[in-house]
Amino acid sequence: MRFSRLTLLLFLCLALATFGGACGSSGGSKFTGSGQGDASADDATVPGDDGSALGDDGSHLGNGDASSVLTIAPANETIDVTYGQSMPTVQYTATVLGQQVAASFAIDRGEIGSMNASSGLMTPTGNVGGTAHVTATYNGQTASTTVTVRLHMTQNGGTAGADAGGGAGGNGGVGGEGQGGQVSGQGQGVLQGTPMADPGLSWLYPYDKTVWPRGLLAPLLQWNAPRNYDAVYIDLKEAAFEFQGFFSATATPFVHHPVPQQAWQALGYSNQGEDVTVTLVFSAGGVAYGPLTETWKIAQATLTGTVYYNSYGTNLVQNYCCTINGASFGGATLAIKHGATSPTLVAGTNAMTSGCRVCHSVSADGSRLVTEHGDNYDTSSWYDLKNGYAETTMNPQGTGQFAWPAMFPDGSMLLADGAPLSGSGGYAAQLFSVQTGAAVASTGLPAGLKAGAPVFSPDGTHVAFNFYGGTVNGTAADGKSLAAMDFDPKTSTFSNFRILYTPPSGTAVWPSFLPTNDAVVFELETVNNGRDWGGTRSTCDSSGTCSNTGTQAELWWVNLTGTPQATRLDVLNGKGYLPTLAATQHTDDTTLDYEPTVNPVPSGGYAWVVFTSRRLYGNIATINPYWSDPRFHDISQAPTPKKLWVAAIDLSAKPGTDPSHPAFYLPGQELLAGNSRGYWVVDPCMPNGSTCQTGDECCGGYCEDVDGGFVCSSQPPACSNLNDKCTTTSDCCGASQGVQCINGRCAQSSPQ
Repeated sequence: MRFSRLTLLLFLCLALATFGGACGSSGGSKFTGSGQGDASADDATVPGDDGSALGDDGSHLGNGDASSVLTIAPANETIDVTYGQSMPTVQYTATVLGQQVAASFAIDRGEIGSMNASSGLMTPTGNVGGTAHVTATYNGQTASTTVTVRLHMTQNGGTAGADAGGGAGGNGGVGGEGQGGQVSGQGQGVLQGTPMADPGLSWLYPYDKTVWPRGLLAPLLQWNAPRNYDAVYIDLKEAAFEFQGFFSATATPFVHHPVPQQAWQALGYSNQGEDVTVTLVFSAGGVAYGPLTETWKIAQATLTGTVYYNSYGTNLVQNYCCTINGASFGGATLAIKHGATSPTLVAGTNAMTSGCRVCHSVSADGSRLVTEHGDNYDTSSWYDLKNGYAETTMNPQGTGQFAWPAMFPDGSMLLADGAPLSGSGGYAAQLFSVQTGAAVASTGLPAGLKAGAPVFSPDGTHVAFNFYGGTVNGTAADGKSLAAMDFDPKTSTFSNFRILYTPPSGTAVWPSFLPTNDAVVFELETVNNGRDWGGTRSTCDSSGTCSNTGTQAELWWVNLTGTPQATRLDVLNGKGYLPTLAATQHTDDTTLDYEPTVNPVPSGGYAWVVFTSRRLYGNIATINPYWSDPRFHDISQAPTPKKLWVAAIDLSAKPGTDPSHPAFYLPGQELLAGNSRGYWVVDPCMPNGSTCQTGDECCGGYCEDVDGGFVCSSQPPACSNLNDKCTTTSDCCGASQGVQCINGRCAQSSPQ
């Protein structure tokens, strides 16, 4: 998950277009040099033969002389551009006291437009809208103005190959039937007329006020349809971009349609922090119905990296028999890579039972993964995520001491889990080497402490866990409180044990640190299934009525600094707005959220948490929330709601407040399987000289511009760009504009 470097290279990766970029300043339309006095008629100049301004005595003016004022025109221009058509151009000129001079021109957002440096001719790319700064430089002075490109995109019917995929992740990685066909001119007129209200017509997904990252696959718009609509009009509008799409029905009933990926990309990269308004209008029998309207936010950041998750019921591997229909299925750990419409297999084979690999933990740097063996829960393996997922069985075997561990951020060691999770040996807290399995010497761990579902902070200086067993400073474990300790990696010393939160009822489990290392998101289990600690399953393994109920939980957060204040994440959980479906027992999906894992890298002023939920996924996954075991329920045609979701959380939020936003379905996960326990981590770092987009990709810490291309480097620049390495906030470019050094990387501290 990273912030795009001016979004330029991300557009290259997305194959939208190849852009040219240049740096420019961001002042007004004129800049006066640093000399004293005002320009007057006595200072009149004419251009010299070399393009510089000459005074009456033939001397060169400028270079700080206030009598030579550089001006750029036109000022604050706005252009309307139609996507896919020939581009209008803007001719810029630079003058000194009314006389045109041979300035050098540049534009600071090459994804919006290209600039001829010598002629001043600016040409929009036609792929992105927004506001850029245009600068003219002449004789040591700079003048700057803005140019706003308003991009308009219209589409009538789907295009060949649109929403390609249709594999394990569903069409476009989100499900549905893909894009509908064309709508006649008369039909378009109906859809653009004045619609009438249709009782029962309502949104199902996405949710109002959702915060979306850039670089995500486009969502599937889903609604309740009280009648058989024959077409939909989709309008997406923001300050510098508007999409108008007309699509005929894809099925009967017509209840969902994707946002075209091309439009979604242009929308995301044209946005500069303003609201997006999405409006749907439907037609049936020559009558328009609606509108449905929501408002979204686009984070000024791009999510990349990889999500590693459990899948029980996957079709990518077969190591169990049998489903309720008699087919083989698999238990494995899968990965969703950035932009993929389907997952890939990471850990697991087709060997019956012994090939199962699901219960896993991943290091924050994306280098190593530890998972249990399906035929012997007391045995684990670690996987080298830098080396083709190479598997190494961990020693000693048969002890369960490596199950569900806290992975140190660099993957070098782990802290044993002490709760009775599946396969866990219930060990007292102890550090172990991942590679050798040997105990790692440490001090400060209280004797007999059992840390349930432990996790390290991204900087490795704290650990949080359920206080499952032992006695610390006279306080006996209650098995339900959330606790934390500090850790010094240099001396391998633990200290400062404290209770963060003791719930009046229920159990605090599965903590995960925010990237700021000073707060934890966790699951508060409110109803246990009566069969396992920290699980999300139904009350029993069967197809009987006991499989209709199970664990209930909500996501909360609590601060580590100051006085801890635990607060429920009501917006993330969906309080007050989640749809219901009583027929399949989705009466309160706000209590069906579990196992949060926060990405260690902040992006766009947000932390991003991926979590398991059994909530409705619109009208795609609607069966009973606990029907996810393929041995007892058919999930081969009707998807189980056990899926991965993602939500934005404001950085630097005040303790006691709710900093969360509505969640969105994670695209690319296997649609016809039960998915859980996602880890969204950065990809393994790359050596110096590798092509990069941002510094967190690079082992050296920096992504630098070398001859117009960006490559990894260990040489510190004059100031660190977003996601480059830093030690203090003063290292970061834009520190005065809210950029901070967070967890050793420069990051936006709040949304733009």
